Amino acid sequence: MVPDQAAWIVREVERVTAGRLRYRGHRRAKTGLMGAWEGIGVLSRLPVVATAWRPLGADARVALLVSVRLPGGGLLDVYDTHLAVGGEHLRAPQAQRLLDWMAARPPAPAVVLGDLNARPGSPTIALLSERLRSAYVAVHGAEPARTAPTPLRTGYTGDGAVLDYIFLNDLLDVREARVAFDALDPDDPTLAASDHYGLAVTVRCSPVAPGRPRR
Repeated sequence: MVPDQAAWIVREVERVTAGRLRYRGHRRAKTGLMGAWEGIGVLSRLPVVATAWRPLGADARVALLVSVRLPGGGLLDVYDTHLAVGGEHLRAPQAQRLLDWMAARPPAPAVVLGDLNARPGSPTIALLSERLRSAYVAVHGAEPARTAPTPLRTGYTGDGAVLDYIFLNDLLDVREARVAFDALDPDDPTLAASDHYGLAVTVRCSPVAPGRPRR
């Protein structure tokens, strides 16, 4: 993908922290010609034991799985995706493909995150919420006021929307959830980290009682 933003972020984090924080990037381009300049990725400081991906169809979209080894020895599955624009008739089937992929894998604590291009209450979010729960809602009772756009998208008018989410399965407990990367440049109020705000969560693996269903 051009430009290689993931590699740039990794280098800059190491530079500004004098090497104290070291990440590795794991990326997946979109399918077809779109993959030349756009895709998705995960940066991890934890050891990565496996990666995989699945095509999702419309808009050349894909889902990326990065499985990391936790300090206690267990695994955490991180699913990253960016769902289609153009309507719920495209996004809801993509969400179902992602859920089907998760269901076919061995049970593990799992996170689903990304720009889903879907608003709270939409069919896509309702479908995901049948199997997973929003980390932000679990802590605050509702999604944030907005995740997009930021002032980087100049000329935009309106209240914005929530399009970005972090979902968890029932093998994870959420401790904290907040909006991230929302600081603006002090010398330029239109300069933000991205055209979307980020989300950050703190989670821990929950104990699994005998007979408890693992989803």
